[in-house]
Amino acid sequence: MTGHDAEAETSAAISAETSADPRPGTRAARPAAPDPALTLTAGALLMLATGAVDAYVFLQHGHVFAEAMTGNLVLIAIGAVAPEVIAFWLPLVTYLAFAAGVAAAWVLSRSATEVTRTRRERTLQLLTLLLQVAVLTAVGFLPPTFPQPAVTCTVAFVSGMQIAGFRQVGDSAFTTTVMTSNSVRMINATLAALTGREAGRWRVPRSLLVPFAGFVAGVFVGAFSSAGLGDRAAWVCAALMLLVLLVHHRPRRVRSAVPAG
Repeated sequence: MTGHDAEAETSAAISAETSADPRPGTRAARPAAPDPALTLTAGALLMLATGAVDAYVFLQHGHVFAEAMTGNLVLIAIGAVAPEVIAFWLPLVTYLAFAAGVAAAWVLSRSATEVTRTRRERTLQLLTLLLQVAVLTAVGFLPPTFPQPAVTCTVAFVSGMQIAGFRQVGDSAFTTTVMTSNSVRMINATLAALTGREAGRWRVPRSLLVPFAGFVAGVFVGAFSSAGLGDRAAWVCAALMLLVLLVHHRPRRVRSAVPAG
């Protein structure tokens, strides 16, 4: 476990202890700012929304991915060799838009101090989720004649910002699109838990299994909603992103250890 993971686990434990029923002599509960690390519930919802967005964009807007850039890199090469399958420039410009979103997130999150950096990370997370909700809602209103590259590039840009802003779910580092590396970590952690005996050994596997299941479910949600609603399925994706925003940024209660009065 890295120092960052240990610090995150310690902070989570402190939050859990301080959010318990108040003991005599402690102050009343007060709202706490949302932690940059996603809770397991919020992480699973974000993975659900991410999977839905990728399935929707692929089916409705040119057979490219808004978030899974591994797929787009493969499509670029396929398009260069077999242009009858896909025009190589479409996944290319989508990839470049995604990269621009990641770069924008990096610029916005730069800070001189750790305290300010954490605050900016929280603000960036809120901003990216709001942007995704707004963009997906607007996309649902667009006519079928609207240029598809403009849609895919816009969604890819805000997706790049979102993915750069969320890097941890529960006790584990987790990428919201790279299911290959996530699968490797999930399988290894599960096998370690099955063969281990230490207490709490299922905490990390659970932090990987639940979001992974959320992504798989989200892909099916995006596929079925696209088949039934067409372009309007963007509203389903927007609603899922809004749910992530509400769950992740809802105030949590903490107790102060300073005696009241």
